[in-house]
Amino acid sequence: MRIQRRLTLPLLTVALTATAVTGWASDSTALRDLFDASIRYTDKVEFPDRIGDLGDPTRGQASFGIGADGMTLDSSQALFQGLSQVGGTVVSNGRTCATCHRPGTAKLGLPPLPLSSTVPPTDPLFTGLQADTGVEPQGLPNFDQLGLLFHRPTRLNPFFPEDSDSRQLFFWRKTTRLVNTVFTFGFLNEGRMRELVETSRGAVFTHTQNGDLRFDDLVAVQRLQDISRFMEDTIDPPELQALLDPTDPNYQALVNDPFATVHPTTQLQRQGENVFQHYCMDCHNMPNVFSNRDHVNAPPHAGPPPYGHSFDIGVAERNAHHLEFRRFDPATGQRVQLILPLIAQDGTIVNLPVVDDVGLAGGTFRYEDLHKFKVPQLRRVAQLGPYFHDNSAATLADVVDYFNGDQYNQSVDGRLHPIHLNAGDREALLAFLQIL
Repeated sequence: MRIQRRLTLPLLTVALTATAVTGWASDSTALRDLFDASIRYTDKVEFPDRIGDLGDPTRGQASFGIGADGMTLDSSQALFQGLSQVGGTVVSNGRTCATCHRPGTAKLGLPPLPLSSTVPPTDPLFTGLQADTGVEPQGLPNFDQLGLLFHRPTRLNPFFPEDSDSRQLFFWRKTTRLVNTVFTFGFLNEGRMRELVETSRGAVFTHTQNGDLRFDDLVAVQRLQDISRFMEDTIDPPELQALLDPTDPNYQALVNDPFATVHPTTQLQRQGENVFQHYCMDCHNMPNVFSNRDHVNAPPHAGPPPYGHSFDIGVAERNAHHLEFRRFDPATGQRVQLILPLIAQDGTIVNLPVVDDVGLAGGTFRYEDLHKFKVPQLRRVAQLGPYFHDNSAATLADVVDYFNGDQYNQSVDGRLHPIHLNAGDREALLAFLQIL
């Protein structure tokens, strides 16, 4: 639930330049703090919106596109196609969930980069890419070399005109690794989806067809629930399963001891655990999983809520890969600046020139959600690189150095949760992260 508050301020006139908007943002810290305080999160270890018994994991695995052996790709039961009253005759491009979320060493994510080093050009990973990229010329190189997909978060929203900047907004995002998905609040990189069924539905529409039409009549809810249950059952290490059931004899032990399933064996690893507890658990506070446990446990009064607690740590503004966020116009061969109208806590409309990844604001259209992303889980993190929403950190050392640097510490949430490690603490933290 949200407390409905309003702060009375003079009307702010915002010029349509990045500089002017940045200046406005620096003067609106009080607005952002007020907005954050108005969201009633709970930090209880509970998972009220999981699919659970509503879905069947065996059927879900088949619909996901993975064979009975759990390792091979099998699309025989995983394609969404046929005659739709909305979309006409829908012909699948061969893509399934497992096209991008691959089992085995890929840990239900993409293979190592560049993708073309191990994936043949005839694979649906490449032949079906146009469903995501459309006419965007950077779609293939950014996907192959950086592992980033072209996402348009509002492409299926009928309330925006097709030619509006709000409808044409796009991101470049990594494929989320589906490890311990059940222990996160909010889905996709920035958490804009509240639950897994709608997340799966959006993926079916956007990744299997080059168009913006929904074809809900071909996408049975039961099938989506099965896929969602399959994703929920991907838990590592398996002892974490106890966190889902308060009646489990191990539940309270895992809640009371956030490191119960982590087993340091060296003095350096034990020191790293202390460093992690001191610097990292403000955000990575889910016991034994190290995702974020703060969430909204009731429907909001109005508006799309940020279901989980998201943060602006400066990575989007950094744009380390120098990604393009202007729309490509095939008619002229030129880039077109997108202007995104965001509403601030005081009711002011901020017309934001899109120069980087706007994060959660692309789903909520709230100014205070600008550049915010969800907190990922950290179990098996040493195997899950590259890191951040844009794959801009190749190694764990790169991640730690970013958080220990000025760009993080001067970010919106970095100022609230500063990290300053000496060389010994840095080495110890890396040793600890290696064993998670």
